[in-house]
Amino acid sequence: MIRRLIKISPVVLTLLFIFVYLPLNCIYQLRLIPQHNLTAWIIAFSIAGSYTFCVYYTGAWGWFGKATRYALPALLAILTVTTFPYTNSGITASRLLDLQPILSLIVAAILMMFAVLTLIGRRLNIPAIELSFPLHAGNYVIAQGGSSWIINFHALNQSERYALDILKLNSIGIRARGLYPADPKRYAIFGTEVFSPCDGLVTAKEDGFEDLLPPDTDLDHPAGNYIGIAISQATVYLAHLMKDSICVNVGEQVYKGQFLGCVGNSGNTSEPHLHIHAEERTYPGNYSENPGIPIRFNGRYLTRNDYIKVPV
Repeated sequence: MIRRLIKISPVVLTLLFIFVYLPLNCIYQLRLIPQHNLTAWIIAFSIAGSYTFCVYYTGAWGWFGKATRYALPALLAILTVTTFPYTNSGITASRLLDLQPILSLIVAAILMMFAVLTLIGRRLNIPAIELSFPLHAGNYVIAQGGSSWIINFHALNQSERYALDILKLNSIGIRARGLYPADPKRYAIFGTEVFSPCDGLVTAKEDGFEDLLPPDTDLDHPAGNYIGIAISQATVYLAHLMKDSICVNVGEQVYKGQFLGCVGNSGNTSEPHLHIHAEERTYPGNYSENPGIPIRFNGRYLTRNDYIKVPV
């Protein structure tokens, strides 16, 4: 138990600090601005607004739920109205040269740059292949997705730059029963059935790796149990599947909507989720060797924190 707490504490504390404490602290700074100091208020608002914008799109909201996500901009709006200095006493040139305003302006500029990268990552200006969403009957959220590293860490990998990691939400709108439980069965997506997103030929299959206990990972086999499906212009990969759940074989023709297997927690994965990405050309004999290409699900380009509701 102690060993597990040591392993998960840095992850949990980092997420709480970055996506909950810091935005709340930035927003609260608006209340600390001296009355009538419009210049200082604008700097503080630039920091709070940019950071809130970034975490709204990049936060780990599968952990903390929609309510927390929506509460941050609502709180920012309230403090913006209640703290705005409608009269301005002015600010001297010497005060502008103080170190604190200069550092605050630098922080605001960096956060605005991150906000721009977030917007860029949510847009797609090149052709994408069209797929059917591979999960049925449930509420889902994209944990990683988009064309910028700030909303999709896969973007740093040439083959997986447009990959998506998909989580399922439970009845209270979070991904698991508990903050970071060790039992994979406590995650809503574990065991969820996976269906073929396209018509194609199975060209790759791995089905023998164990499902791990979060946050354990298998760095030697990044994809874990996975399937590769060749279509006319690409190979589509579905990874981190449950051991012994894959019911198709290499050389078999599959069709859109056909049952393939179940979501597990195999490979280099910190918790149960479905990974999907597409690469140019046919399967080269190894996972993640060809350049990645973007995908759309039923015409929709999904990025981090996009929600998908699939009816029963």
